[in-house]
Amino acid sequence: MEMDRAIIPGLLTVGAGLLTAWYFNREQRRKDQESIRRLEEQTASLEAEIRSLKAAVGEHKLKEKEASDGDAQLKELSERLKKLGEQKKRVMKIGTRDSELAMWQAKHVNAMLKRLGLETEIVGMKTMGDIDLKSALSTFSNKGIFTKELDAALLLKKVHIAVHSMKDLPTTLEDGLFLGAVLERGAIEDALVISAKHKNNKPITSLDTLPTGSLVGTSALRRRAVLRRHYPGLQVDDVRGNLQTRLAKLDNPKLKFDALILARTGLERVNLGDRISEVLDSKRFGYAVSQGALAVVCRTADGLSREVLSKLNHAPTYLRTAAERSLLKTLEGGCKVPIAVTSDYDKKTGTMRLKGWVVALDGSREAVAELTSTEISGTLEHATEKAVKLGQAVGEELRKRGAKEILVECRGMPMGHQAPKKAS
Repeated sequence: MEMDRAIIPGLLTVGAGLLTAWYFNREQRRKDQESIRRLEEQTASLEAEIRSLKAAVGEHKLKEKEASDGDAQLKELSERLKKLGEQKKRVMKIGTRDSELAMWQAKHVNAMLKRLGLETEIVGMKTMGDIDLKSALSTFSNKGIFTKELDAALLLKKVHIAVHSMKDLPTTLEDGLFLGAVLERGAIEDALVISAKHKNNKPITSLDTLPTGSLVGTSALRRRAVLRRHYPGLQVDDVRGNLQTRLAKLDNPKLKFDALILARTGLERVNLGDRISEVLDSKRFGYAVSQGALAVVCRTADGLSREVLSKLNHAPTYLRTAAERSLLKTLEGGCKVPIAVTSDYDKKTGTMRLKGWVVALDGSREAVAELTSTEISGTLEHATEKAVKLGQAVGEELRKRGAKEILVECRGMPMGHQAPKKAS
């Protein structure tokens, strides 16, 4: 018992020490927690200040960007107003061939430019193809027989723009010239026009009803070749001149033409659609590269004309003709070779189909190829690049299928074609 009593004071001392330690540790923890809380508050306050500073910096940058964009927009607007002023001061001269159809085309472009508020003047002229009406188109040694004089007028700055039937336009333009616009395509098909001497003969209304030996006139090798392939009983001969001249030859009894094959759109544009006896099925006959489309060319360095023409451009037609012309260029073709095409384009899906075929002049055989691309979309530049590649691919496929050999033969064959005599 005495020993236990001696231990108790020691135990009390240890207990007091533990209690004291516990108390001071609790106080320290409370102080530490308070410090942590204050630090958290300070951190939150600093984060709020940082966010505020970031917002202020962002707002400042935005204002700087807006000011910069505003300056750029003002500069662009100023440039546009300056160009507009220059355009309105300038009388835009429109070069064209002086035939009735070519004048219709130029007046069509003229009306579009007038709607843009521009002053215009039409300048008509004759080309080599208009002057030499005796030679067959296939005998001309150079390309651009309907465009050379207009090209020269552009390069010499006698006119600002030139309007062409696009099927007459070479696949490669002269240096310094630029394809500024392709207008919305008209009718693409060929049309049969039967001589007035058959007007009272009701059964004769189509190629199928023309008697064996009938003489059909055309200046296009493509049409001749297709006629010989599908209608070997008909005679085919060359007929040159503008639309009215060719129709006069058809109606001249001394020349003995029974019918002509002409571009449907040309007849309709000069109000001669009533002369059409039959519209030929394009799926069977095809049509010329770029047929029905109008091209407007300017100088590459003429920024004012290029900006104006960009407003006239019809993108779907531009892309279809780009593919067709690429095919023609791949085959090194022109008015001297019988190349036919058909194409269609769905802008929504970016899908273009292109078919081409080359027919032997005697109609004995043909090479046919058709491909589809689903990549004709995006910017005009990108879509054009893809359309050109499609044309190249179809052209190469035609080469593999015998087009090259047919074209080589075509360049050395006579143009006339004699068929059995007309049935009595």
